[in-house]
Amino acid sequence: MKYNIWNKWDKLKVCMLGNNYTPEFFNGIPDKAGDPLKRICNETLEDLEGFKSILEDFGVDVIQPQMDRSERFLDNPKAYNRGPLQPRDYQLVLGNKCFVHKGRDHKSIEDKLNEYSPVLYPQDLVKPYYASEKNYNNIKGSDFPTYNQFLENRTNKDYFLDFVWKELLDYSDPYEFKSTSSRAFMIGKRLYVGIDVLQDNYPLDKDQIDIDEYEKNFLDRELPEFEKFDVHVIPLEGHSDGNFHPIKPGAILSLYDVQNYSQTFPQWDVCYLPDQGWSTMESFYTLKMKNKGKWWLAGEEDNDEFTYFVETWLQDWVGYVEETVFDVNVLVLDEHHVCVSQRDNKIVNTFLKKHKMEPVYVPWRHRYFWDGGLHCITLDLYREGIQKDYFGGTLNEI
Repeated sequence: MKYNIWNKWDKLKVCMLGNNYTPEFFNGIPDKAGDPLKRICNETLEDLEGFKSILEDFGVDVIQPQMDRSERFLDNPKAYNRGPLQPRDYQLVLGNKCFVHKGRDHKSIEDKLNEYSPVLYPQDLVKPYYASEKNYNNIKGSDFPTYNQFLENRTNKDYFLDFVWKELLDYSDPYEFKSTSSRAFMIGKRLYVGIDVLQDNYPLDKDQIDIDEYEKNFLDRELPEFEKFDVHVIPLEGHSDGNFHPIKPGAILSLYDVQNYSQTFPQWDVCYLPDQGWSTMESFYTLKMKNKGKWWLAGEEDNDEFTYFVETWLQDWVGYVEETVFDVNVLVLDEHHVCVSQRDNKIVNTFLKKHKMEPVYVPWRHRYFWDGGLHCITLDLYREGIQKDYFGGTLNEI
């Protein structure tokens, strides 16, 4: 039993830490674009090594995806996506199991996880889903059963011809495994799953979403494993770990207006954090006119060659940093320590002290380029502890 995750705060024992390309990866790129990219790679690797050292000082066994250091961007520019830097994006550790969305992330993440302990693939476990008979008939061939037969048997793979079952999964309406460790938080017997209202084709007005209906459809689409938990679906903008973070029983770091905590986390103390205040930063605003606020590298706002290169070749490497508040994106080491990327946030530090926790400062200089905080670049694999019910009694009983 090498995977063991039941909450966000039990003592961390094993953790995956992301990895990145070396500066040499960009050899041959013209200096105006290449020099900033090499600096990002070099300083990112330095910060990762520093983070690894901090984790190990707290008794954490750190594993990292391994990369081919002979690779060069110019050898095949179209072939290289972002490195294995953010291992939560397409992986989910749920209790004693780890699920990997095959083919969506850097293969070295999957390889390293399988080396640690075998993973499962959601594509092999999920049930095909179609919202209506019309959608089903759009892909139905002569060898397909009727829609009613499909509904009666869709949990039984053996009922279908192999190629029919594959097509049913490939063309589900629309099927993509949404739940990852960046979107789903297991808190004992509850599972909180954020749905991204900006990217998942839902109304931008979160109040328009029928949560009861969505939760029913969600359980139809997602892993059978989820039926073991009390699932709470939360409409959010972006990943869950960029919106809120339960750091111990009764305590949450959060943005404003992301959920009704009196319903989802009754009695819990919530520390609300302001946004980054980008409007007061003229240099960021200058770059935003060129890249729509997706990423930022201080000092390179007027480097058009660099901006053009990133926007042309590295679209998959960056996110939308304007929407991210990194002070929410923390990694809890144990009941008394939490890793943060900003040393002097008085709001956070006061809240942590109130709950008998100490901030552990981890330098992470290029979070505004990668659009990933300390939680994003890690994947907790094993924490001490067992599954508990954190909502069955009063907080004083937990």
